[in-house]
Amino acid sequence: MQSRDQRYRTLSIALVILIAAGLACTQFPATTPTVPGQPTQPVAQVTVTPLVPIPPTSGPQTPAPPTETPPSGSGPGGCLLSAQYIADVTIPDNTVVAPGSAFAKTWRVKNNGTCNWDTEYQLVFAEGNQMAGPAGANVNSTPAGGTVDISVNLTAPTTTGTHTGKWRLRASNGAVFGALTVVIVVPGTPTPTPTMTPSPTPTSTAPSVGPWDGHWETNCGASLCGTMDLVQTGNIVTGRYATDTSTPGTINGLISGDRLSGTWSRGRDSGQFDWWMGGSGAKWRGNYGAINTWCGHRTGESDPSPCGVGTFDGNWMAVCEGCNGAIQIIQNGKDFTGTYVNGTFSGTIDGIKATGTWQAGPNRGPFTWYLLNSQQFNGNYNGGSKWCGYKSGSSEPSPCLR
Repeated sequence: MQSRDQRYRTLSIALVILIAAGLACTQFPATTPTVPGQPTQPVAQVTVTPLVPIPPTSGPQTPAPPTETPPSGSGPGGCLLSAQYIADVTIPDNTVVAPGSAFAKTWRVKNNGTCNWDTEYQLVFAEGNQMAGPAGANVNSTPAGGTVDISVNLTAPTTTGTHTGKWRLRASNGAVFGALTVVIVVPGTPTPTPTMTPSPTPTSTAPSVGPWDGHWETNCGASLCGTMDLVQTGNIVTGRYATDTSTPGTINGLISGDRLSGTWSRGRDSGQFDWWMGGSGAKWRGNYGAINTWCGHRTGESDPSPCGVGTFDGNWMAVCEGCNGAIQIIQNGKDFTGTYVNGTFSGTIDGIKATGTWQAGPNRGPFTWYLLNSQQFNGNYNGGSKWCGYKSGSSEPSPCLR
């Protein structure tokens, strides 16, 4: 049995142990044991950026203007090459052309760049069906802002269907630009299907043909123009001339009223023509290249008089004493009328010479013009005052007075 002193000592030791355990629980936090192999998750550090107030603006923000960079020229000397399609002069898209037929395709194109096209510029084949055309064809000299007709001699394929050829322009430095397209339809030969039908009653109705259709004797002021055979389909005329020679040429044109305009081609040469049918339908007169005589008549008839008439028709810019400005000429064969800034005029054409009368209010007098080419004429009014003209893209002829 323990003595009283031993019991007090035992209680004192137990009390000390309990006090120590209590102090440990109060001063040290409990820890969670980490499972071996389990990564601990780091605590993300968040930085709080204080908001800085933005002062209001007094008005809407104006963006800075863009910096304009001028286009880089790709033509000779750094000029800009550009070509704008204007119209199909001959063979509009989807024109029906007989298999194997030769034709000349002509586009009207504006030089809307800054380069002046010289004689080293060419039309070149790009892709599609070349239609037996050349690799390249010459382009007439055309100043910047001018308009030109560009032609190429082609032959329709013998296979049925729609055929497309794409052509481009090539500058004297080799740069290629622009895009021109020819689309023709070659008809198939229908295969007749035998059917049991009653015999039709014979009629004497003649086939309907256009006034340009058929055989003509022509005169172009040079040898070997010879005879001409034309086929008119609607307002499209195709055919051949110099058919009595070993090297015939081709004709492709469009009809507008009594006028047939288009392209002739023979061998490596080609150009434009303008013809006007006479009232009887047995004769026509006109030109090729605007100033060269070309007329025709039916067998048994004679040449019209005059045979040749230049093409004065169209819009011009006139230069004259007291009447500078726009001038419009409306031509029907050898006869023409028109307007200028001060009044009106009318007259007749014989070859490259046009004569007539001008009128401005109560005043009137004579004038004479001479066609120099498709773009210029010179002349006079009242016998001694200059009156000349030029078309868009050209310039005043020198001399103006003639």
